[in-house]
Amino acid sequence: MTTELYTATVSATATGVTSDDGVLSLSVREPAELGGPGEATNPEQLMAAALSSCLVESLRIALGTVGGSVDELAVKGTVVLTDSDAKFALSVSLPGTDNPEAVLAQATSICPFLKVIDAVDVTLE
Repeated sequence: MTTELYTATVSATATGVTSDDGVLSLSVREPAELGGPGEATNPEQLMAAALSSCLVESLRIALGTVGGSVDELAVKGTVVLTDSDAKFALSVSLPGTDNPEAVLAQATSICPFLKVIDAVDVTLE
């Protein structure tokens, strides 16, 4: 039997998103490049932020098991929309880590978002 550890609930409207605890409250608009008004966070930025920050937390856990510094850890998330689909990419920087490939492998295996989203290109810088 699985045990629920945490539940996040966010409500979206035509003008933005708000978390049930009120910590997250953002205006969200379609980017101008896609015909929207722009001038606010857009769903693609939120997706890149969610993927990047989720992998950062998983990398922190992985580094905690093998030892290593999280001080300069960085993940750059990219979402590219095409006329037929979307592409997701994460670029990881683990300076000062003795075995970055092993840390990245462990982190990607435990990252909840990467478990449910296929075809995310994850590379080590």
